Amino acid sequence: MALTPEDVVNQKFTITKFRDGYDLDQVDDFLDTVVEEIRQRDAEKQELEAKIAELTAQLEERAAVAPADETIVVDAPVAAVAPEPVAPAPAADDSAQRPDAIKSSAMLQMALELHDKYVSEGETTRDDLINAAQTKSTQMVDDAERTARELVEEAQKRRTDELRAHSDEMERLNQVVAELRGFESEYRSTLRSYIQSQLRDLDSSPEPLVRPEGLE
Repeated sequence: MALTPEDVVNQKFTITKFRDGYDLDQVDDFLDTVVEEIRQRDAEKQELEAKIAELTAQLEERAAVAPADETIVVDAPVAAVAPEPVAPAPAADDSAQRPDAIKSSAMLQMALELHDKYVSEGETTRDDLINAAQTKSTQMVDDAERTARELVEEAQKRRTDELRAHSDEMERLNQVVAELRGFESEYRSTLRSYIQSQLRDLDSSPEPLVRPEGLE
């Protein structure tokens, strides 16, 4: 099925999930150019078809006039009582009209050739534009998919690095907590030993003979 300007205008492109895979303004501008080219070719084609129709009508009109003139020339001697010197005149007109018919036929042939040429060039240009648009679209999609893959890989790598850093930090904090707990246990044990030693010394020491002032 032939591609029409409306097909190009109404063409939709799928947008990737992660981000726009192509510049929408650039695509719209490019498609506008494609549509303009196709419409121009269609206008040229319609103009040529109109010229061909006009030349065809002229050729048919001249072809219809030429046989009538020839009939008059042939029948004139039979209808006349006596031949007149003026009789060869229609033959001269017929001879003058035949080059015009040949010229019209040549013009029609040339118009047909030009029509075929412009149609062929228009179809070639249209195909080239469509192929270029499809290639550009495919390239944009490929670039978008490649960019999406790179973004996903980068996000996964960043997440892996963050998890590894978090794991290392947790391990370091656990080590610090273990060291603090060890220090606390050692400190408590040392403090307990010191207090018990002081209590033993206090129990083993003799009572003072003189009471401290204020206790009497």
